[in-house]
Amino acid sequence: MKATSVRARSSKRVAAAALVVLGAVTLLAGCGFETRQQGAAVVNGEVIHEDQVEETAQQLHEAKFNFPENIVVTALVASPLLQNALSDSGGWQPDATAASAIAAIPDATDTTKEFINTVALLQSGQLTEKDLARYRENLDKATITVNPRFGQLVRSEEPPVFFTIGQQRPNWILAPGGE
Repeated sequence: MKATSVRARSSKRVAAAALVVLGAVTLLAGCGFETRQQGAAVVNGEVIHEDQVEETAQQLHEAKFNFPENIVVTALVASPLLQNALSDSGGWQPDATAASAIAAIPDATDTTKEFINTVALLQSGQLTEKDLARYRENLDKATITVNPRFGQLVRSEEPPVFFTIGQQRPNWILAPGGE
């Protein structure tokens, strides 16, 4: 009788331990799933959260700067790669255009400011060939994933960003003429 009782307690301990391990695995997997679900994009392991993108787009819209969310994601993906490329040359300081745009948004978040500064930099024409080459190297080495909600990252040869994020025409939609 004692052997049966010891085996029953031992089985209960094994079952309890298995439940604890299963629960921990589920919780850890859930945390990763939540992060991936809330991410608009991930650049070299750094998550750009959907709520940041939505809030930035909303702040821009309220200030009459109507940028769609996929453009916000595009600039936020490019931003750290550009900043890294410019770090050797001392970086880029926001100009009057960026300052004016930021001033139009009284409670601009850091993400909104980052977006505005990135767009201002890209439009400034101040990126040298060397800056662009370093940026392209960073872009080529980067691990970038984009939440399908915002579209796909499509690399291009068009400066200064060299990629777009957006919806591509599905392959089942044919252009006029059938091809």
